[in-house]
Amino acid sequence: MISLEINGCKVDILPIVNGLVSEAERVRQEFSEHEAYGVALSIEGIQCLKNRRNIQDVFDVSELDMVYAKHMERFGEVEIPSPAMYTFIDLVTERDKLCIPLDMNESDFTDMYTKTVGTMEFIREHGVAKKGMKRIFDGSTPEKLAKQWDAFVNSSIKSYGKLAEKREEYIANEIKDVTNYRRSLLAIVEVERVDGIVERLSE
Repeated sequence: MISLEINGCKVDILPIVNGLVSEAERVRQEFSEHEAYGVALSIEGIQCLKNRRNIQDVFDVSELDMVYAKHMERFGEVEIPSPAMYTFIDLVTERDKLCIPLDMNESDFTDMYTKTVGTMEFIREHGVAKKGMKRIFDGSTPEKLAKQWDAFVNSSIKSYGKLAEKREEYIANEIKDVTNYRRSLLAIVEVERVDGIVERLSE
């Protein structure tokens, strides 16, 4: 857990490893009472996980997601979508609280994606996934592996790195906005985005 104080608001950020089933139990252990709760997902993503009975029909899994999952399996069972994310959403919902979407909505993300990622870079995703499948990542913990995989993808497809930076900036700004009207916030964020978000919050 990373704790910051912004505008008189106590901000606790819980970094999680997407996909790893064991992370759900860690979320349950770390979860605590706060005035507000935020998730590094779009509003559509939150609703999708909240009502996930037929999620297989609507959830899009990319080749990169599948290769990431394959590598992460060495640390335990992997499930897509993220058990940590939907467990957090369930815990908030059980308390009749609102999950604040900290990430941009799908329309805004799609617009940013089309402006940032060129056609040739999008086509390269298949080749990067194949290369990533053969690559050996020496991360000794799930957190290190998640960061290594993220660095590999973002260095292989430069525009994906730009997308990640824009997401970090957006999420940091949303967290700052919450601190203007709440005294405490618990936010859940994928571990590979946390450092960039915290750096922006600390500026």
